[in-house]
Amino acid sequence: TCTEGVAISDLHVTFEELPALPRTTLTLKLWDFGGQTEYYTTHVAFLDTRCLYILVWDASGAQLDPEGTHGVSFWLHSIQTHAPHATVIIVGSKAGNGRVVNSLPHPFSVYAAQFPDLHLVDGGLMDSKTGHRIAEVKALVRDMALEIDGIQQTAPHSWHRLAERCAKEAEEMAKQGKAPLVREGEVR
Repeated sequence: TCTEGVAISDLHVTFEELPALPRTTLTLKLWDFGGQTEYYTTHVAFLDTRCLYILVWDASGAQLDPEGTHGVSFWLHSIQTHAPHATVIIVGSKAGNGRVVNSLPHPFSVYAAQFPDLHLVDGGLMDSKTGHRIAEVKALVRDMALEIDGIQQTAPHSWHRLAERCAKEAEEMAKQGKAPLVREGEVR
């Protein structure tokens, strides 16, 4: 399915031993940004180097952009511009439906050379419907999250207030049968 706006969920990860953290369970906030062009300008407000990015592309080949790149280059450019030195896990989704494109539009090494300011990690292929490699990708997210500087810090309060406001606004719009989308000129 397509995400409209931002869908926020929690991923609880447990560690056997964590000498750097006083607890063994860490809650990661997953922010699933809608990929439609209407949302591009709002996403940059949330890009930060203290984040772990999971760039998901459609491995079925069903949603190619005009350049045939699944938007991978666009999002890597955006992340590199607004969150240089961030870690980005690149994962192909919908890999279990029989129409798999077996690789990224360009070899992974091309992206690594093109975006030297980012720490790129090849997450391979997965499929959420069949569960193919979901556990492996979650483990990779857990391991990469631990390497982020300041992982013990919470997000700034302004982010929490904005997230609460966005969730409330989306809920109100849904009650009115509207998509949770605010167009230019409608911002209060």
